[in-house]
Amino acid sequence: MGVERTLKLGKRPLYSLIAVIIGTIVGWVVGPNVSALKPFGDVLIALLKFIVGPLIFVSIATAVTTVQSFKRLGKIFAGFIVYWFILGLIAAIVGYTIANMIKPGMGVQLGAKEIELAKVSAAQVLLSFIPSNPIKAFLELNTMQIIIMALLTGFAVAFLGNIAPEEYNFLKKMFESLQALIYKIVDIILWYAPVGVFALMANLVGTVGTIGLASLGKMVFTQWVAYLAILLVIHPLFMLLFLKVNPIIFWKKVYPAMLTAFVTQSSSATLPITLRVTKTLGVPSDAADVIIPLAATINMQAVAAEMPIYAVWVAQMNGAHLTVAHIAVALMMGVFGAAACAGVPGGGIMIAALTLQTLGLPLDPVGWIAGIYVVIDMFNTMLNVTGDPLGVMAVSKFVLKEFDRQKFQAPSE
Repeated sequence: MGVERTLKLGKRPLYSLIAVIIGTIVGWVVGPNVSALKPFGDVLIALLKFIVGPLIFVSIATAVTTVQSFKRLGKIFAGFIVYWFILGLIAAIVGYTIANMIKPGMGVQLGAKEIELAKVSAAQVLLSFIPSNPIKAFLELNTMQIIIMALLTGFAVAFLGNIAPEEYNFLKKMFESLQALIYKIVDIILWYAPVGVFALMANLVGTVGTIGLASLGKMVFTQWVAYLAILLVIHPLFMLLFLKVNPIIFWKKVYPAMLTAFVTQSSSATLPITLRVTKTLGVPSDAADVIIPLAATINMQAVAAEMPIYAVWVAQMNGAHLTVAHIAVALMMGVFGAAACAGVPGGGIMIAALTLQTLGLPLDPVGWIAGIYVVIDMFNTMLNVTGDPLGVMAVSKFVLKEFDRQKFQAPSE
Protein backbone atom coordinates (compact mmCIF):
# COMPACT_ATOMS: atom_id res chain seq x y z
CA MET A 1 0.00 0.00 0.00
CA GLY A 2 1.47 3.36 -1.10
CA VAL A 3 2.18 6.30 1.14
CA GLU A 4 -0.50 8.98 1.15
CA ARG A 5 1.12 12.12 -0.29
CA THR A 6 -1.85 14.39 -0.88
CA LEU A 7 -3.85 16.71 1.32
CA LYS A 8 -7.61 16.72 1.71
CA LEU A 9 -8.87 20.18 2.52
CA GLY A 10 -12.38 19.21 3.56
CA LYS A 11 -14.23 22.24 4.92
CA ARG A 12 -11.13 24.18 5.93
CA PRO A 13 -11.37 26.70 3.05
CA LEU A 14 -14.92 27.39 4.28
CA TYR A 15 -13.62 27.86 7.82
CA SER A 16 -11.02 30.35 6.57
CA LEU A 17 -13.69 32.30 4.69
CA ILE A 18 -15.82 32.37 7.83
CA ALA A 19 -12.75 33.57 9.73
CA VAL A 20 -12.37 36.40 7.21
CA ILE A 21 -15.98 37.49 7.75
CA ILE A 22 -15.80 37.29 11.55
CA GLY A 23 -12.39 39.00 11.59
CA THR A 24 -13.73 41.81 9.40
CA ILE A 25 -16.69 42.36 11.74
CA VAL A 26 -14.55 42.26 14.88
CA GLY A 27 -11.97 44.63 13.40
CA TRP A 28 -14.69 47.05 12.32
CA VAL A 29 -16.36 47.03 15.76
CA VAL A 30 -13.26 47.07 17.98
CA GLY A 31 -11.07 49.38 15.92
CA PRO A 32 -7.31 49.87 16.47
CA ASN A 33 -7.35 48.06 19.84
CA VAL A 34 -7.91 44.80 17.94
CA SER A 35 -4.16 44.80 17.22
CA ALA A 36 -3.83 42.85 20.49
CA LEU A 37 -4.95 39.80 18.47
CA LYS A 38 -2.19 40.19 15.90
CA PRO A 39 0.24 37.75 17.63
CA PHE A 40 -2.17 34.90 16.81
CA GLY A 41 -1.77 35.84 13.16
CA ASP A 42 1.99 36.08 13.53
CA VAL A 43 1.97 32.46 14.72
CA LEU A 44 0.45 31.39 11.39
CA ILE A 45 3.10 33.25 9.42
CA ALA A 46 5.85 31.72 11.58
CA LEU A 47 4.48 28.21 11.04
CA LEU A 48 4.36 28.72 7.28
CA LYS A 49 7.98 29.91 7.29
CA PHE A 50 8.94 26.91 9.43
CA ILE A 51 7.66 24.27 7.00
CA VAL A 52 8.24 25.87 3.63
CA GLY A 53 11.98 25.07 3.36
CA PRO A 54 11.59 21.31 3.92
CA LEU A 55 8.48 21.36 1.76
CA ILE A 56 10.31 22.88 -1.21
CA PHE A 57 13.28 20.52 -0.94
CA VAL A 58 11.35 17.29 -0.50
CA SER A 59 8.60 18.07 -3.05
CA ILE A 60 11.02 18.87 -5.87
CA ALA A 61 13.51 16.12 -5.04
CA THR A 62 10.71 13.54 -4.87
CA ALA A 63 9.36 14.61 -8.27
CA VAL A 64 12.78 14.40 -9.93
CA THR A 65 13.47 10.91 -8.55
CA THR A 66 10.80 9.60 -10.94
CA VAL A 67 13.11 10.30 -13.89
CA GLN A 68 14.69 7.17 -15.36
CA SER A 69 17.99 6.91 -17.22
CA PHE A 70 16.55 5.65 -20.48
CA LYS A 71 17.23 7.99 -23.39
CA ARG A 72 13.60 8.34 -24.42
CA LEU A 73 12.47 9.24 -20.95
CA GLY A 74 15.38 11.63 -20.65
CA LYS A 75 14.30 13.36 -23.86
CA ILE A 76 10.72 13.57 -22.61
CA PHE A 77 11.81 15.08 -19.33
CA ALA A 78 14.27 17.54 -20.87
CA GLY A 79 11.71 18.69 -23.41
CA PHE A 80 9.12 19.29 -20.73
CA ILE A 81 11.55 21.25 -18.56
CA VAL A 82 12.12 23.64 -21.50
CA TYR A 83 8.34 24.05 -21.90
CA TRP A 84 7.91 24.52 -18.13
CA PHE A 85 10.50 27.30 -17.94
CA ILE A 86 9.44 29.23 -21.06
CA LEU A 87 5.69 29.15 -20.35
CA GLY A 88 6.30 29.79 -16.65
CA LEU A 89 8.42 32.85 -17.43
CA ILE A 90 5.80 34.16 -19.86
CA ALA A 91 3.11 33.66 -17.20
CA ALA A 92 5.22 35.54 -14.64
CA ILE A 93 5.71 38.44 -17.06
CA VAL A 94 1.95 38.52 -17.75
CA GLY A 95 1.24 38.68 -14.01
CA TYR A 96 3.75 41.47 -13.44
CA THR A 97 2.51 43.48 -16.44
CA ILE A 98 -1.15 43.27 -15.48
CA ALA A 99 -0.37 44.17 -11.87
CA ASN A 100 1.37 47.33 -13.08
CA MET A 101 -1.62 48.15 -15.26
CA ILE A 102 -4.29 47.64 -12.56
CA LYS A 103 -2.11 48.84 -9.64
CA PRO A 104 -3.96 46.92 -6.89
CA GLY A 105 -1.92 48.43 -4.04
CA MET A 106 -2.25 52.10 -4.94
CA GLY A 107 -4.33 54.22 -2.58
CA VAL A 108 -3.27 52.29 0.53
CA GLN A 109 -0.37 53.33 2.74
CA LEU A 110 0.48 50.68 5.33
CA GLY A 111 3.87 51.91 6.47
CA ALA A 112 4.52 55.15 8.32
CA LYS A 113 7.44 55.73 5.99
CA GLU A 114 8.86 54.19 2.86
CA ILE A 115 10.37 50.81 3.62
CA GLU A 116 13.85 49.77 2.59
CA LEU A 117 13.80 46.85 0.21
CA ALA A 118 16.40 44.12 0.26
CA LYS A 119 19.36 45.27 -1.84
CA VAL A 120 19.88 43.00 -4.82
CA SER A 121 21.83 43.21 -8.07
CA ALA A 122 21.85 41.00 -11.17
CA ALA A 123 25.16 39.43 -10.10
CA GLN A 124 23.84 38.80 -6.60
CA VAL A 125 20.73 37.19 -8.02
CA LEU A 126 22.82 34.80 -10.12
CA LEU A 127 25.25 33.94 -7.33
CA SER A 128 22.43 33.53 -4.82
CA PHE A 129 21.21 30.52 -6.80
CA ILE A 130 24.34 28.51 -5.94
CA PRO A 131 24.36 26.84 -2.50
CA SER A 132 27.60 26.94 -0.54
CA ASN A 133 26.28 25.64 2.77
CA PRO A 134 23.25 23.32 2.84
CA ILE A 135 22.36 24.10 6.45
CA LYS A 136 22.65 27.86 5.94
CA ALA A 137 20.26 27.70 2.98
CA PHE A 138 17.54 26.28 5.22
CA LEU A 139 18.33 28.56 8.16
CA GLU A 140 18.06 31.66 5.96
CA LEU A 141 15.20 30.23 3.85
CA ASN A 142 17.18 30.87 0.66
CA THR A 143 14.59 29.55 -1.75
CA MET A 144 16.70 29.39 -4.87
CA GLN A 145 19.50 27.50 -3.16
CA ILE A 146 17.02 25.02 -1.67
CA ILE A 147 15.56 24.44 -5.13
CA ILE A 148 19.02 23.87 -6.66
CA MET A 149 19.90 21.41 -3.88
CA ALA A 150 16.59 19.61 -4.41
CA LEU A 151 17.22 19.27 -8.15
CA LEU A 152 20.77 18.00 -7.63
CA THR A 153 19.60 15.51 -5.01
CA GLY A 154 16.66 14.32 -7.08
CA PHE A 155 18.77 13.77 -10.18
CA ALA A 156 21.45 11.98 -8.16
CA VAL A 157 18.85 9.58 -6.77
CA ALA A 158 17.31 9.05 -10.22
CA PHE A 159 20.70 8.21 -11.76
CA LEU A 160 21.19 5.48 -9.16
CA GLY A 161 18.32 3.55 -10.75
CA ASN A 162 20.56 1.49 -13.05
CA ILE A 163 23.82 1.36 -11.10
CA ALA A 164 22.46 0.79 -7.58
CA PRO A 165 18.79 -0.26 -7.76
CA GLU A 166 18.51 -1.22 -4.08
CA GLU A 167 19.81 2.14 -2.92
CA TYR A 168 17.62 3.90 -5.48
CA ASN A 169 14.48 2.14 -4.26
CA PHE A 170 15.38 2.89 -0.65
CA LEU A 171 16.04 6.58 -1.27
CA LYS A 172 12.99 6.99 -3.48
CA LYS A 173 10.81 5.43 -0.80
CA MET A 174 12.48 7.58 1.84
CA PHE A 175 11.69 10.79 -0.03
CA GLU A 176 8.10 9.69 -0.58
CA SER A 177 7.79 9.00 3.15
CA LEU A 178 9.35 12.36 4.02
CA GLN A 179 6.90 14.05 1.69
CA ALA A 180 4.01 12.29 3.41
CA LEU A 181 5.36 13.47 6.78
CA ILE A 182 5.70 17.07 5.62
CA TYR A 183 2.21 17.02 4.10
CA LYS A 184 0.87 15.88 7.47
CA ILE A 185 2.66 18.79 9.18
CA VAL A 186 1.13 21.15 6.61
CA ASP A 187 -2.21 19.50 7.32
CA ILE A 188 -1.85 20.35 11.02
CA ILE A 189 -0.84 23.93 10.24
CA LEU A 190 -3.87 24.34 7.99
CA TRP A 191 -6.14 23.42 10.91
CA TYR A 192 -4.73 26.42 12.78
CA ALA A 193 -4.99 28.67 9.71
CA PRO A 194 -8.54 30.00 10.40
CA VAL A 195 -7.39 31.29 13.81
CA GLY A 196 -4.43 33.13 12.29
CA VAL A 197 -6.54 34.39 9.39
CA PHE A 198 -9.15 35.76 11.82
CA ALA A 199 -6.50 37.64 13.80
CA LEU A 200 -4.75 39.07 10.74
CA MET A 201 -7.99 40.13 9.05
CA ALA A 202 -9.31 41.74 12.25
CA ASN A 203 -6.03 43.63 12.58
CA LEU A 204 -6.20 44.73 8.93
CA VAL A 205 -9.70 46.17 9.21
CA GLY A 206 -9.21 47.58 12.71
CA THR A 207 -5.97 49.41 11.94
CA VAL A 208 -6.20 50.18 8.22
CA GLY A 209 -9.96 50.24 7.61
CA THR A 210 -12.12 49.13 4.71
CA ILE A 211 -9.70 50.65 2.22
CA GLY A 212 -7.46 47.67 2.96
CA LEU A 213 -10.26 45.29 2.01
CA ALA A 214 -10.79 47.22 -1.21
CA SER A 215 -7.12 46.77 -2.04
CA LEU A 216 -7.37 43.05 -1.25
CA GLY A 217 -10.33 42.72 -3.60
CA LYS A 218 -8.46 44.62 -6.29
CA MET A 219 -5.53 42.23 -5.90
CA VAL A 220 -7.83 39.22 -6.35
CA PHE A 221 -9.30 40.85 -9.45
CA THR A 222 -5.77 41.34 -10.78
CA GLN A 223 -5.07 37.64 -10.27
CA TRP A 224 -8.21 36.68 -12.20
CA VAL A 225 -7.38 38.98 -15.10
CA ALA A 226 -3.88 37.53 -15.33
CA TYR A 227 -5.20 33.96 -15.29
CA LEU A 228 -7.75 34.72 -18.01
CA ALA A 229 -5.05 36.38 -20.13
CA ILE A 230 -2.94 33.23 -19.98
CA LEU A 231 -5.88 30.87 -20.51
CA LEU A 232 -7.61 32.79 -23.30
CA VAL A 233 -4.66 34.54 -25.00
CA ILE A 234 -1.30 32.87 -24.30
CA HIS A 235 -2.49 29.26 -24.52
CA PRO A 236 -4.57 29.73 -27.72
CA LEU A 237 -1.68 31.59 -29.39
CA PHE A 238 0.68 28.77 -28.43
CA MET A 239 -1.72 26.19 -29.89
CA LEU A 240 -2.41 28.13 -33.08
CA LEU A 241 1.11 29.36 -33.88
CA PHE A 242 3.25 26.47 -32.66
CA LEU A 243 1.16 23.33 -32.24
CA LYS A 244 -1.08 24.22 -35.21
CA VAL A 245 -4.21 22.88 -33.50
CA ASN A 246 -7.68 24.23 -32.74
CA PRO A 247 -7.93 25.52 -29.12
CA ILE A 248 -11.67 24.73 -29.07
CA ILE A 249 -10.98 21.02 -29.62
CA PHE A 250 -8.34 21.12 -26.88
CA TRP A 251 -10.72 22.70 -24.37
CA LYS A 252 -13.54 20.29 -25.27
CA LYS A 253 -11.28 17.35 -24.44
CA VAL A 254 -9.57 18.83 -21.39
CA TYR A 255 -12.59 20.47 -19.72
CA PRO A 256 -13.30 17.49 -17.35
CA ALA A 257 -9.88 18.03 -15.77
CA MET A 258 -10.36 21.81 -15.74
CA LEU A 259 -13.71 21.49 -13.98
CA THR A 260 -12.39 18.98 -11.44
CA ALA A 261 -9.42 21.24 -10.69
CA PHE A 262 -11.74 24.23 -10.21
CA VAL A 263 -13.88 22.32 -7.70
CA THR A 264 -11.17 20.43 -5.79
CA GLN A 265 -8.47 23.13 -5.97
CA SER A 266 -5.93 20.31 -6.10
CA SER A 267 -3.72 19.34 -9.03
CA SER A 268 -2.94 16.07 -7.28
CA ALA A 269 -6.60 15.16 -6.82
CA THR A 270 -7.22 15.97 -10.49
CA LEU A 271 -4.24 13.89 -11.67
CA PRO A 272 -6.14 10.72 -12.77
CA ILE A 273 -8.57 12.77 -14.85
CA THR A 274 -5.80 14.92 -16.30
CA LEU A 275 -3.91 11.79 -17.34
CA ARG A 276 -7.01 10.30 -18.96
CA VAL A 277 -7.92 13.37 -21.01
CA THR A 278 -4.31 13.94 -22.05
CA LYS A 279 -4.20 10.53 -23.73
CA THR A 280 -7.03 11.64 -26.05
CA LEU A 281 -4.92 14.49 -27.44
CA GLY A 282 -2.85 12.46 -29.91
CA VAL A 283 0.21 12.10 -27.70
CA PRO A 284 2.26 8.94 -26.97
CA SER A 285 1.00 7.16 -23.88
CA ASP A 286 4.43 6.97 -22.27
CA ALA A 287 4.93 10.72 -22.68
CA ALA A 288 1.69 11.35 -20.82
CA ASP A 289 2.61 8.83 -18.12
CA VAL A 290 5.97 10.52 -17.48
CA ILE A 291 4.99 14.17 -17.81
CA ILE A 292 1.56 14.49 -16.20
CA PRO A 293 2.56 13.33 -12.67
CA LEU A 294 5.65 15.56 -12.84
CA ALA A 295 3.64 18.45 -14.30
CA ALA A 296 1.11 18.22 -11.48
CA THR A 297 4.05 18.79 -9.15
CA ILE A 298 6.06 21.56 -10.84
CA ASN A 299 4.11 23.07 -13.76
CA MET A 300 2.09 25.83 -12.09
CA GLN A 301 1.69 28.66 -14.59
CA ALA A 302 -0.93 30.40 -12.46
CA VAL A 303 1.44 30.41 -9.50
CA ALA A 304 4.15 31.85 -11.76
CA ALA A 305 1.83 34.76 -12.55
CA GLU A 306 0.65 35.01 -8.95
CA MET A 307 3.95 35.80 -7.23
CA PRO A 308 4.91 38.98 -9.16
CA ILE A 309 1.38 40.27 -8.53
CA TYR A 310 1.88 39.91 -4.76
CA ALA A 311 5.25 41.66 -5.03
CA VAL A 312 3.80 44.64 -6.91
CA TRP A 313 0.72 44.80 -4.65
CA VAL A 314 2.62 44.82 -1.35
CA ALA A 315 5.31 47.16 -2.68
CA GLN A 316 2.65 49.67 -3.78
CA MET A 317 0.86 49.51 -0.42
CA ASN A 318 4.14 50.24 1.36
CA GLY A 319 5.36 52.96 -0.97
CA ALA A 320 8.31 50.86 -2.13
CA HIS A 321 9.89 51.05 -5.57
CA LEU A 322 10.90 47.78 -7.20
CA THR A 323 14.17 48.00 -9.14
CA VAL A 324 14.97 45.90 -12.20
CA ALA A 325 16.81 43.44 -9.95
CA HIS A 326 13.80 43.16 -7.63
CA ILE A 327 11.53 42.54 -10.63
CA ALA A 328 13.89 39.82 -11.86
CA VAL A 329 13.78 38.16 -8.45
CA ALA A 330 9.97 38.38 -8.38
CA LEU A 331 9.74 36.76 -11.83
CA MET A 332 12.15 33.98 -10.87
CA MET A 333 10.28 33.39 -7.62
CA GLY A 334 7.19 32.93 -9.76
CA VAL A 335 8.84 30.42 -12.10
CA PHE A 336 10.73 28.39 -9.49
CA GLY A 337 8.20 28.93 -6.71
CA ALA A 338 5.64 27.27 -8.96
CA ALA A 339 7.63 24.05 -8.65
CA ALA A 340 8.07 24.47 -4.91
CA CYS A 341 4.40 24.72 -3.99
CA ALA A 342 3.28 21.80 -6.13
CA GLY A 343 0.94 19.15 -4.78
CA VAL A 344 -0.04 21.14 -1.71
CA PRO A 345 -3.48 22.81 -1.65
CA GLY A 346 -3.03 26.47 -0.89
CA GLY A 347 0.73 26.10 -1.33
CA GLY A 348 0.85 29.47 -3.07
CA ILE A 349 0.37 31.08 0.34
CA MET A 350 3.72 29.72 1.50
CA ILE A 351 5.52 30.78 -1.65
CA ALA A 352 3.94 34.23 -1.32
CA ALA A 353 5.59 34.51 2.10
CA LEU A 354 8.96 33.55 0.64
CA THR A 355 8.60 35.94 -2.28
CA LEU A 356 7.86 38.87 -0.01
CA GLN A 357 10.63 37.90 2.40
CA THR A 358 13.19 37.56 -0.39
CA LEU A 359 12.35 41.07 -1.58
CA GLY A 360 12.40 42.51 1.94
CA LEU A 361 8.68 43.31 1.92
CA PRO A 362 6.39 42.99 5.00
CA LEU A 363 4.76 39.59 5.56
CA ASP A 364 1.49 40.75 7.14
CA PRO A 365 -0.41 40.57 3.80
CA VAL A 366 0.29 36.82 3.70
CA GLY A 367 -2.39 36.34 6.36
CA TRP A 368 -4.87 38.35 4.32
CA ILE A 369 -4.05 36.24 1.27
CA ALA A 370 -4.61 33.05 3.29
CA GLY A 371 -8.06 34.22 4.36
CA ILE A 372 -9.39 34.66 0.84
CA TYR A 373 -7.10 32.20 -0.98
CA VAL A 374 -9.97 29.92 -1.90
CA VAL A 375 -11.30 32.51 -4.38
CA ILE A 376 -7.83 32.73 -5.94
CA ASP A 377 -7.14 29.01 -5.82
CA MET A 378 -10.18 27.89 -7.84
CA PHE A 379 -9.07 29.68 -11.01
CA ASN A 380 -5.42 29.19 -10.09
CA THR A 381 -5.63 25.39 -10.00
CA MET A 382 -7.78 25.24 -13.14
CA LEU A 383 -5.14 27.16 -15.09
CA ASN A 384 -2.32 25.08 -13.60
CA VAL A 385 -3.97 21.83 -14.70
CA THR A 386 -4.79 23.18 -18.18
CA GLY A 387 -1.13 23.83 -18.87
CA ASP A 388 -0.11 20.22 -18.17
CA PRO A 389 -1.66 18.47 -21.23
CA LEU A 390 -0.40 21.37 -23.32
CA GLY A 391 3.13 20.52 -22.21
CA VAL A 392 2.70 16.87 -23.23
CA MET A 393 1.52 17.99 -26.67
CA ALA A 394 4.54 20.29 -27.04
CA VAL A 395 7.00 17.51 -26.14
CA SER A 396 5.22 15.04 -28.43
CA LYS A 397 5.37 17.42 -31.39
CA PHE A 398 8.77 19.08 -31.03
CA VAL A 399 10.88 16.50 -29.16
CA LEU A 400 9.48 13.05 -29.95
CA LYS A 401 7.97 14.00 -33.35
CA GLU A 402 5.07 11.66 -32.57
CA PHE A 403 2.06 13.96 -32.32
CA ASP A 404 -1.01 12.30 -33.91
CA ARG A 405 -3.14 15.11 -35.33
CA GLN A 406 -5.93 12.79 -36.45
CA LYS A 407 -6.32 11.35 -32.97
CA PHE A 408 -6.35 14.87 -31.54
CA GLN A 409 -9.18 15.86 -33.85
CA ALA A 410 -11.14 12.64 -33.30
CA PRO A 411 -14.05 12.78 -30.81
CA SER A 412 -13.30 11.50 -27.31
CA GLU A 413 -14.55 8.00 -26.61
